[in-house]
Amino acid sequence: MGTAGLGGSLPEQFGKYSILGHLATGGMAEVYVARQAGLQGFEKIVVIKRVRADLERDVETTSFFLDEARLVATLEHPNIAQVYEIGLVNGSYFFVMEYVHGADLRQLLEASLKKQQTILLADAIYIASHVCAALHYAHEKLDLEGRPVHIIHRDVSPSNVLLSHDGAVKLCDFGIAKAQNRSSETQRGMLKGKYSYMSPEQCRTEPLDRRSDVFSMGTLLYELTTLTRLYKAQNDFETLRAIVDLPAPKPSSRVPGYPPELERIVLRALEKDPANRYQTAQEMQLDLEAFAREHKLAMSSVNVARLMGGLFEKRLEAWARAQKQGKDLGEYLLDTAQRPSGALPAFLPVGSDTGASPDASPDASPDGPTDSMEITPGALARDRKSSTPKRPARGSQTIDALETQPSGVPVRRHRRPSSAWLAFALLAGLVGTGATIAGRMSADGAGGEARTALQADADKIGSVFDDATHSAHLKADGIASTPMLREAISTDAATMKDIVTNEYVISPGKGEEIEIFQMRGDKLISLVRLPVGARPLAPLKGGETRVEVAGGRALVVAGATIEGSKAALAGVLAIATPVDLSTVRRGLEAHAVRASITGLGAPIVVVDGHDPARTPIKLALPAGDWNNSNATLVASPLAHASPVADYLPAARYAGFGLSGLLLAIYAFSLFRRDVRSA
Repeated sequence: MGTAGLGGSLPEQFGKYSILGHLATGGMAEVYVARQAGLQGFEKIVVIKRVRADLERDVETTSFFLDEARLVATLEHPNIAQVYEIGLVNGSYFFVMEYVHGADLRQLLEASLKKQQTILLADAIYIASHVCAALHYAHEKLDLEGRPVHIIHRDVSPSNVLLSHDGAVKLCDFGIAKAQNRSSETQRGMLKGKYSYMSPEQCRTEPLDRRSDVFSMGTLLYELTTLTRLYKAQNDFETLRAIVDLPAPKPSSRVPGYPPELERIVLRALEKDPANRYQTAQEMQLDLEAFAREHKLAMSSVNVARLMGGLFEKRLEAWARAQKQGKDLGEYLLDTAQRPSGALPAFLPVGSDTGASPDASPDASPDGPTDSMEITPGALARDRKSSTPKRPARGSQTIDALETQPSGVPVRRHRRPSSAWLAFALLAGLVGTGATIAGRMSADGAGGEARTALQADADKIGSVFDDATHSAHLKADGIASTPMLREAISTDAATMKDIVTNEYVISPGKGEEIEIFQMRGDKLISLVRLPVGARPLAPLKGGETRVEVAGGRALVVAGATIEGSKAALAGVLAIATPVDLSTVRRGLEAHAVRASITGLGAPIVVVDGHDPARTPIKLALPAGDWNNSNATLVASPLAHASPVADYLPAARYAGFGLSGLLLAIYAFSLFRRDVRSA
């Protein structure tokens, strides 16, 4: 089946790639998803970006396109979509990129509004911090000679942030990025980028630096956490004027209860004067991560994967249905995210885990992404008011008299004195039964709350290991690419030790262990080990990850290939980084009397306590590069009994005891009446 029905113009077979469908068409290029087949059943899903057919003869467009391909091909970061190949087929330039199986951030915002599914603050911070990491890497990029490239993205916007169904966050589309070594430069006075996300200096066509991307990042974070547009004007000129002249409205003016600390971060990124902004994207990233730690937000790729799974159908499974309906995939995915009755979701404050379902808002519009993202302060206030459930009136419950007395007719109570005793005995029995049931329900509820709290702790542990793995690989790759180390890998151990000792090429951090191996045939021979006297590390391949337990602490070991100056000689660098579980320990101490991590070779005790009366709860830790699905959190939860629950055992014994006593009195009364009757 071809792709003509989806608006594409490529043949079904484009070189060695089989076209699956059309993704998008921009001002310069067309984007397709394709399948690459190889030997022995090799198969890979990729994205093909090619110059639009009507612009193939335009020299400037082709130059910009090839500049983008060359630039992105040099960027190797887990939060940047990778480029695999640049080629030419039938006179058409193209490059092949990594396929991110998911959706972009713009589609996620629109789908969340349609489905009334709130984006948790933890997920918003997680996405924003990873985009900041990608920007900082691009800003700091050096060429092969160690000179700064001075990359500026210039188009940081929701449509250029990709989210996968596995929870990965990828920045893409460096098509208009400014770099030192680009052959094509934007002419002075020309605007490049999406107007709503430009910085004030970009709107004025002034010279730009990395702080322009920081402003765009602030705009993206503002919209992600408030679900409103920062500046919404009637036309592009008014939008540009607002960005340049109008102060950024406080997020708390749009969303009641917006965290003040997060508001300070957003407004600092949106300062008009670049000197008052964050000077680097990494500064903003560190503040976001500190905010998340302070508020105990469980940031994890697992949570982002759950969010994606709740909003979107898996793309590869949706291709056939989209093609049958003759739609682009993006259009199909948004059509299938049906808008239920009701208005847009309210902002979810810190500590919440459920979203409101407010009444219909008059400001909500189904006509496109700009209007569908607009939530006015009045609408939010109405939504919050209407979503607050009314507390039902509590009626006064009375006990009817057990004996009635007709007017003027006296009752001789001594004839039937036992009826009241029987009624009170039954009432006391009901009290004992109710206390028993309430006690069991309280225990079950406490167990469910404990499991929920410990599951959040397990997700935090996964995030800590993910961050440690990411940091270890970044450091290992950076050291392995050092020119002096690449030259020395072909020498002997004595030379390597001399270089490491005197040239300070390698400097292990606190608690880190580093070992360099030289490849000799099929064997890896250790050349140097730091610090001196450290334990030997088992060799591993470049890019490989494992977790070791030494001295009761967890270490993430990452490997990086050292490309030698001679093709036949190469090596591997292994770095063991300790995993800091102190923040997780503080959270676990509030939920468990004892907690340990198993399945990593040896148990790691996180909370050291003992209570034999507590039954341990076992929770699988989130899967990742560090985890082969065997890691488990084993925790003995703390008792979380309410003050009322403390009195339930006494109420149970008192109720049943009083019931027995009253039944005895009732039986004695019957016996006494029978004696009198006789």
